[in-house]
Amino acid sequence: NQVVSLKKSCFNTLRKITKIRFLLSKENLKTIVNSMVVSCLDYCNALFYGIGQKLMLQLQQIQNAASKLVMGKYKYSHMEDDLEKLHWLSVKKRIIFKIALLVYKSVNGHAPPYLTELFGYVSYGNSFRLDVPSTKTKHGARAFSVIGPRIFNSLPAHIKESKDATSFKKKLKTYLFTKTNLELIFDPRKSVLVHN
Repeated sequence: NQVVSLKKSCFNTLRKITKIRFLLSKENLKTIVNSMVVSCLDYCNALFYGIGQKLMLQLQQIQNAASKLVMGKYKYSHMEDDLEKLHWLSVKKRIIFKIALLVYKSVNGHAPPYLTELFGYVSYGNSFRLDVPSTKTKHGARAFSVIGPRIFNSLPAHIKESKDATSFKKKLKTYLFTKTNLELIFDPRKSVLVHN
């Protein structure tokens, strides 16, 4: 299983970093953890969209352990708002962030043709939305061509209409920080974000 092997590898790396953390400043420690552990969580994480709650919890445990290491906490210490202090999105939000960014780049011509060709527009009253293809299978509902438009369409207009990728990333990250994990529906067959 991909998640189990990722968890094993990341915890092994965290144990090694723990042995040298007293030699590092907090900023250096954060940089090392970001490059050696968090980057592993981000690699191809769009494929994790729609996985079961148990597997998602295992991915979140990796990030929680990484944040505790950077914050100088012990294994069984409470998390409190460590992820927010480090300015890290939770794993679930990181997955949504990655998918939304890929779609943004695709619809704005900053992605390879094989991605830009996946999306088409449909008119809804006064606005245009990305077309969400219908699927018959559970696995089809998790396809990038299906979930990408669902996530992108559920974002507020001021984020979708960003002038460049840097602005889009900043606005999207701020928006996702305001949402709780309960407000993010991780079922590929339903709308992705719940608006208040």
